[in-house]
Amino acid sequence: MIPNHIRNRHQHPSRGIALVTALLLLSLFTIMTLAMVIATSSDLLIDGYYRNLRGSFYAADSGLNAARQFMVNQLSGDVTPNYVQSATTPPIANGEESVVMTALGSSSTGFGGNQSTLSASGPQASSWPGTFTIAYNSACATSGGATCPTYMLPWTAANCAANWIYGSATNPVPPNPIPNSVTYPIPTCANPGDPTQYTVLSYAYSYPYKITAVGNSVANQQNSVEETGNLVATVTISGTFKQNFAAYGTFFNSYPICSAGFVKGTMSGQFFSNDSWNFGDSAYGKGSYIFTGTVGAANPHVGYMYGDGTCDQSSAVSDSYGGTTIAPSFQGGLNLNQTPLPLPTDSFSQLRAVLDGKGACASSPCTVTQSEMNADHLTNIAGTVWPASGAQPTSGVYLPYTSTTVGGVTTNTFTGGGIYVQGNADQVTLTAATGAGNSPQQVFTIKQGSRTTTVTVDLGAQTTTISDNSGAASVTMVGVPSNLNTTPSTEAAMLYVNGGISGTSGGNTTGLSGPSSGAAIQNGSAVTVTAVSDVAITGNLLYATEPVTLNAADTAVSPAPTNVLGIFTTNGDIQLRPTSDVTTMEVDASLAMLSTTSSGGLIAQWNQIGTVNIVGGRVAMQAKSGASIGSRNIYFDQRFSHGFAPPWFPSTTVVSTPTTQTVVTPSRMSWTNTTALN
Repeated sequence: MIPNHIRNRHQHPSRGIALVTALLLLSLFTIMTLAMVIATSSDLLIDGYYRNLRGSFYAADSGLNAARQFMVNQLSGDVTPNYVQSATTPPIANGEESVVMTALGSSSTGFGGNQSTLSASGPQASSWPGTFTIAYNSACATSGGATCPTYMLPWTAANCAANWIYGSATNPVPPNPIPNSVTYPIPTCANPGDPTQYTVLSYAYSYPYKITAVGNSVANQQNSVEETGNLVATVTISGTFKQNFAAYGTFFNSYPICSAGFVKGTMSGQFFSNDSWNFGDSAYGKGSYIFTGTVGAANPHVGYMYGDGTCDQSSAVSDSYGGTTIAPSFQGGLNLNQTPLPLPTDSFSQLRAVLDGKGACASSPCTVTQSEMNADHLTNIAGTVWPASGAQPTSGVYLPYTSTTVGGVTTNTFTGGGIYVQGNADQVTLTAATGAGNSPQQVFTIKQGSRTTTVTVDLGAQTTTISDNSGAASVTMVGVPSNLNTTPSTEAAMLYVNGGISGTSGGNTTGLSGPSSGAAIQNGSAVTVTAVSDVAITGNLLYATEPVTLNAADTAVSPAPTNVLGIFTTNGDIQLRPTSDVTTMEVDASLAMLSTTSSGGLIAQWNQIGTVNIVGGRVAMQAKSGASIGSRNIYFDQRFSHGFAPPWFPSTTVVSTPTTQTVVTPSRMSWTNTTALN
């Protein structure tokens, strides 16, 4: 047994080890806790910085979008409300960029100071307390530059376009050449010209812009975002427009219902009657009715006519009676109960066009005085100028030209737009000819009694020569008949007959025709034949190049030829009078028998015509009988639906309520976070 004092002596060295161990563990836990606190604080600081940095970025991006939308709204709102199409100022005023940028930089209406990305009040106000500022310098706000933070530049001719539709809303091809482009200038963004000439005008104003937005967060972190692009303001105006009557395959002012059946055949282009339409059974021609374009009428019904005299008035596209069905093919639709088209009150005079190449007229009726004919040097082959007063010649062919003599050399200069024939013309022959060096020529041969006058327009040499069979010396002039309304001026001849074109020779009616074989209208030649009274067409009138294929598809020829013929009588009929019975007869022209004082129409007389082919169209005051025609095809000249027309041809104004539609579209070209680049 070991004594107690010995056992106590062996245990004494281990006393207090638990306390030391506990203190060591406590220190370790304290260090670990501090490390965790430091780590967590660092993460919180990093996350907070990242959050605030991203917050400033989102604030900048939001500000950029808000500023862009503000500019879009301001630009859209500044378009002239209900823009009047006859206005001579653009629908968006010049200097619009200054208006937009001034509003943008305003502290009261725009972004002149710090802007909150959220509502200024409510629970969401503190959920994201970011703000943004649009960097703005008024000194360069409309001039731009690499260092300018925010700007909107004015549009220029290079970044603006005017598109227009002439005459037909389905054909947006710009007319070439523009008829009467001096009186009715081509629309541009800066100068709308006279929009009443067009169905639809569309202006596309493009404004280059740059926006710099600076986003701010609660810890003063900032982000700058920059965007460049174009604000494209498209202003589309629809309403009142002027349409040339050449745009119609057929137009009638008067065609009473159940009066007479329309001659059958294939007809293209738009058809319209200020009255009605009448379609017949087999008693009214061979074949069937095929209309490839729209057919419209003011009357709510059409007449379906049968051989026994029965006429059903109906709004349906077909009709049956006694086992017979009349069913025209309306491929473009039948539109009844439409507003009548107004008759032309010409904005020009065909006679004045002969004198000055413009035909501009301030009011209707557009009369030309004897003194004007003298002042414009209307001169015959003998050099005699039309008298300023007193007795006037009863016949003769006159051209507007002047003569000057320098050093014994006389130069004759053609100054107007055509040829004037005083009195009736027994016969007029149009010929596409070729001169020296294969130069294309347009030849007019005019017979009055025993006098035959020839006017040769050399399209290559740009000269005009008049000669006749009287023994007088021919006269050659520098220049050709021209339409001076176009820019640049183009060759165009108005043959104006102050009477009719018809006569008798050997028992046959003579009148207007082409040569016995070959073309009547040369390539590059534009001709309108105008007569005060009747025009008898006695033979084919053909283009050197046809503008369309002569089939039901009526396909336009590409490239489109520039030769064109119009035949216009103000107080008479256009008569189809071949010198003998013919199987076919072709007239390549737009035919117009139209004025507020006439009852003119197209009528076939005397000899039989198996089939008449009209390449162009016809407009008339009245629908008249074609009893000597078996069938008739109208191959509409598709160029006429694009605004192209014979020179100085009659037109009409279609009135509707003008409407203006504006669409502003941002076209973003670049987007850059400039802070990330620093």
